[in-house]
Amino acid sequence: MSRALRLDPLIADKVEEHQEELARKAEKLARGVGSNKEGQLRNILAIAEESRSWALVDLFMRYQAGRGQLDPDWTRKAISELEALKQVARNIAQDRQQEVVGQVHLELVKRVLGYTIWWYVWLSKGESKGRGERS
Repeated sequence: MSRALRLDPLIADKVEEHQEELARKAEKLARGVGSNKEGQLRNILAIAEESRSWALVDLFMRYQAGRGQLDPDWTRKAISELEALKQVARNIAQDRQQEVVGQVHLELVKRVLGYTIWWYVWLSKGESKGRGERS
């Protein structure tokens, strides 16, 4: 059962306004993650979907890097990119409580991770098929 929280409709609309920016961040992350990492990306997204805390997502990513499942340099870069979404969340939530800022930040993180998976699949599987190659 997902523990996802519903955002206020006004805030949800503001989140939607950032879709293009989020998709660009996702492409950047997907291009650097390495090969055979779709499962790891899905695991990170699952943690984000089930959690109400960015800190747990951050920790899980570091844990996976420590286990050798993710490149440590990519992990640091990805955490930095996802952490930077906190400022976007502050701008969206404006003068609302810190809890709302955290919810918006986690929603932005989930979207970027989801879009990163889409980009990763395209870059690792779909792009080569478009050039007439078989995988």
